[in-house]
Amino acid sequence: MTMTLVFLLLGILSLVFQSTLFHLLPAWLGRPDLLLLLIIFIALYLDLWRGLFLTLVLGMLADILSGMHLGVYPLVYLLLFLAIRLVSRNLAFQDSIHQVPLVVGSFLLTSIFSHLLASLLGPDGLFFWTWPLLLQNSVILGVICLPFFHFCRQLQLKLHQKPARSFLTFKRRSANRFRV
Repeated sequence: MTMTLVFLLLGILSLVFQSTLFHLLPAWLGRPDLLLLLIIFIALYLDLWRGLFLTLVLGMLADILSGMHLGVYPLVYLLLFLAIRLVSRNLAFQDSIHQVPLVVGSFLLTSIFSHLLASLLGPDGLFFWTWPLLLQNSVILGVICLPFFHFCRQLQLKLHQKPARSFLTFKRRSANRFRV
């Protein structure tokens, strides 16, 4: 449970950065999608049920903060999660050399799919596409994905090493209740 909570907090923190701090920066610096990086990491390194839960919750939080049509981000992120899980069965995406093309390709596909859904669900049906911004953000994600994955992997390993501490720790009594 602690790993789920830690990665949920990391996802919330990345959403806060994306929706507030990155918009204060100049546009030429780009606005990377840290939540997409986290979801790709979750799909690669966490188990299925924990990953599905985190992807759904983080997708719903991104949906609330985006202001787009409800359900677009959870659908896109769940499809991305399932596609990466299916593809990673036969390919070695845990190697760092394969993670950069995976991140860039996933970003481009999710951007295309989310823009297509938003344009189909919108009242005007217009399909706005900004290639320079899209390519800039894909390059930024390709550059920062390896340090981000390394940080998340080290966090995951630290959480596996420490036993969960509880406020109510009970010691198990021995079976022998009578002292001789």
